[in-house]
Amino acid sequence: MQKSNNNTLTSAEKRTFLQLRRNFKKPVLGVAGYLGKSTLIEMISSVLETRGKVLKTPRGNGSWENNLKTLSKLDEYYDYAIFEFDYQRGKNFAGLLRLIKPNIALVTNIGDAHLTYLKDAMRLALQRSEVVNYIAREGIAILNQDDDMSSQLSKYISTPHVYKYGLNHIADFNASNIHHLGPNGIRFILNGDKEITLPLYSVSYVYSFLACAATCTNLGFSIDEIVELINQNFELPKGRGNLHKINSTYLIDESYLGTSRSVSKAARTLVGFKAYTKKVVLILGDMTEQGVRVEDRHLNMGYFLSALPIDYIITLGHYADFIAKGVSLIQSSKEVYTVKNVNELLKIIEDILVPNMAISVKGLGNVVFHRIKSIIENKNM
Repeated sequence: MQKSNNNTLTSAEKRTFLQLRRNFKKPVLGVAGYLGKSTLIEMISSVLETRGKVLKTPRGNGSWENNLKTLSKLDEYYDYAIFEFDYQRGKNFAGLLRLIKPNIALVTNIGDAHLTYLKDAMRLALQRSEVVNYIAREGIAILNQDDDMSSQLSKYISTPHVYKYGLNHIADFNASNIHHLGPNGIRFILNGDKEITLPLYSVSYVYSFLACAATCTNLGFSIDEIVELINQNFELPKGRGNLHKINSTYLIDESYLGTSRSVSKAARTLVGFKAYTKKVVLILGDMTEQGVRVEDRHLNMGYFLSALPIDYIITLGHYADFIAKGVSLIQSSKEVYTVKNVNELLKIIEDILVPNMAISVKGLGNVVFHRIKSIIENKNM
């Protein structure tokens, strides 16, 4: 089906899409938030696909156009449908949500706690998570307890069926006693009584698991089934923290675009390998946030990284150089390198590479990551 241009639909197109949605009587999920949407969708899919066919928006792209393309494929061949929503200003985004009307709406995170003093913070939060306003009748909202604005949404939506997840013990699905096991993943206690071990390497993925558990238990799966299926079937989206074991070297693929939050996540994940390796190395590109004071944000990231037990930090990129500067301004035992091109980067990796290292590559893209991977493979350590 052809759609109109400029993010608008004709009356005939709207009627067609509405009929597709009305004819689909099976679960429809909608996922919104700043970070973690793609990982959460892949995790939920790894469970649901064991019981049926899953239709979902293309990985990592929840645009208006991609959601309409996905909606156009909705038919009885599928047993579940998952839509990923990237916030877009304007009435057309709300119109899209009215067409899709998920049975289960999930919000990963929509704001930092320090934003809660802003006069219009909740208004913006509501806009960015409009998916919860368009839940199907008797639908379910699944919200992040630890994200102030996500949690507060429960006061502004009509459905009484709300489940919250997070590290706070008051959440319906909560994790405590989290232990990083390096290459062996992560271990924690679910809801105060059930020990869980997963092949994941960051606390952010514990949040993904909790949201997945809240979703899939409402779709008839037990916690034991969910854990077993994730261990068997789940793979992180490429560039979001995948672990490669190359001889004695652990290489963590965090090559997807870097933001302040995701760089922090990558660094903390790498530190989890410290007890299991001789040296840990963090390789960084520019962070992608736009706006003013870009240099200061990179410099502040350097200050943050200076406090972490990372042995080597290597930066590539104009703004990434400010990260290196921030690290260097704080006295520490770290070795810090700034490079101007990929060839310089590869030369430094060759020079510092020793057996039993952990290396994380953040924000440099898939091509650069694979060149680094080839250097390590050729070293054969």
